[in-house]
Parts: sequence; structure tokens; C-alpha cells
Amino acid sequence: MPALACGGRSRRHRGRLTAMSWQRPFKELNPQVEKLMVKVLEEGKGAGQSPEWQTLGSVTRLDCHNPLCQRGGVDLHHTLREMVATRRAELENVKMCGGIEGGGPSAAPRHCQNRFAFRISLTYKAEGDR
Repeated sequence: MPALACGGRSRRHRGRLTAMSWQRPFKELNPQVEKLMVKVLEEGKGAGQSPEWQTLGSVTRLDCHNPLCQRGGVDLHHTLREMVATRRAELENVKMCGGIEGGGPSAAPRHCQNRFAFRISLTYKAEGDR
């Protein structure tokens, strides 16, 4: 069986299937990181009447809670890679959900309008601990 292209979930490597890097745990891929902490405030459909900051811990993806949203949320992999590459410890940002609201029979599909404010904190290991 041939290896899957970039959009696939696994790749054949010397006769065995191996998980692609985005499926491996963040700390396994970044041994210099001691701790990852993500806090998020989601606003929009499904987020509740008075959204509050939620501490999610060590996550690399923010899930959308809009019940109409398909394939939504925010992927933090690129942001985290940039932070590690520059040894940045703190980051605050806002991103819109990347999903599509299913239109149903009477409405055309549209981009999900949920908004994610997030704070990322990375703690790095001391130089000698790696």
C-alpha cells in the first residue's frame, strides 16, 4: 500500500506505518518545553450567555462549541512552533473559528462566527535539563 500524501493521517516508513508529527504529543516533539498551558475564551453560538476564561492545560487545538459548525475550531500547532523556535514564553491572540456552519435546506453555508481569545504560556527546561 502506498504512503498517503500530505493530507493523509499516516505515512509508510520502512515497512511500518508511523503517525505524522501533528498526531504526536506536543511535549514529545518539543523536549525543551517543560510545560504548556492554554487558556481560552470562546464567544459565539454554543459558548454560553456569559463566557468565561477556561484553562485547558496542554492542548494544541481549540474546539468550537457551535452546534452548527463543521470542522471548526482553531489549530495552535503553527503558533506553538513559532513560539518554541523563538523561545517565546507568553502569547495572547484572537482568532476566528475555521469551520463552516451547515446551511440546512433554506440557507447557504457560511463561515462560523465564533471567536476565540487565547493565552498560551510555555515554560522551558533549563539548558542542562534537556
